Amino acid sequence: MADLNVRGIPDDVLARLKEQASLEGVSLSEWVRITLADRAARPTASELMARRAELADAAQPRDEFDRYYAGRLHRRTA
Repeated sequence: MADLNVRGIPDDVLARLKEQASLEGVSLSEWVRITLADRAARPTASELMARRAELADAAQPRDEFDRYYAGRLHRRTA
């Protein structure tokens, strides 16, 4: 497993991340790992657009976009 070092995080952002981790009952490192894994599992807007382009002759399923945007609004923390 690799390590990731992020520099230059504003103090208020770091404090909020620590608060969120604490509320979830996990360490900051674990919370960040969970959050990054969750984000990496979701397609980017560009990936969704590419899928849509591949389906140019067929209508893009509305539920795919609904799931994507619902996922952005409800971030899994555990």
